[in-house]
Amino acid sequence: MSATSYLYNLMNKIMKKRFLSILALSMSLIALTSCNNDNDDNFRAFMSTATITGDSINGYFCYLDGGGLVISYDQSLKGIERGYFNFNYTENNWTTSPDGMKYINNAQVGAWSVYDVICPIDKNTFERTDDADKYNHQIPSLMGMSTGYRGYFDLNLGITTLNATNEKVRATLKLVYDPAEQNPDTLHLQLYYNPNIPDNWTNTKTDYGTVSCDISDLATLQAWHDSVTIVVNVDDKTKPWTKISKADFIKPCTLYTH
Repeated sequence: MSATSYLYNLMNKIMKKRFLSILALSMSLIALTSCNNDNDDNFRAFMSTATITGDSINGYFCYLDGGGLVISYDQSLKGIERGYFNFNYTENNWTTSPDGMKYINNAQVGAWSVYDVICPIDKNTFERTDDADKYNHQIPSLMGMSTGYRGYFDLNLGITTLNATNEKVRATLKLVYDPAEQNPDTLHLQLYYNPNIPDNWTNTKTDYGTVSCDISDLATLQAWHDSVTIVVNVDDKTKPWTKISKADFIKPCTLYTH
């Protein structure tokens, strides 16, 4: 090997080692800076399904599915009952209520998705409606069901139909119960579904969404057991179900003051 080649290879090795050392140092500084920033700003964020009560004066009380309370004064929450939200706050927003419950106060809250809310009606009322014959037992596309919580459970399904020019129609859902079919450990509901698709529409596609079902009015329909199964009858074979506790028939209300 010539002296020139030897020196070239030696310098190349030195430059590679120096580059790797600089890269490792840079990565360490970035990680350290990131950690320092996390510790300094105390900013936190998360997303959750929630039920909203209250108003802009006393605060909008956001009761999180699964537990937890966030209070916000965002005007954008006016008129929203259920949805999926993003919550932004700092560690300084943690507050303790008079009875010792910890919650987040004065958070910034934005609605990612606002849910329609439907309430079950009894069978006789449904059969007396003028449009009862327009509903069928058609299974909504990719229907799923969430766990019930604080007076609600959610249905996830194809709820909107779009045509070739992106015009939209929203399906109508009816949840119907027959008082004679209920028993203390099971709430039986029948789903009626009207896609509302015009006859002249072709090349349609389905958009999916969530509908919340308010079951709080059924809290006294039966002497419910501590654990209740909710069964939604769609057809003879499809019967999605979920379980709730007896206490989960009750919707949240504004319990805490600050």
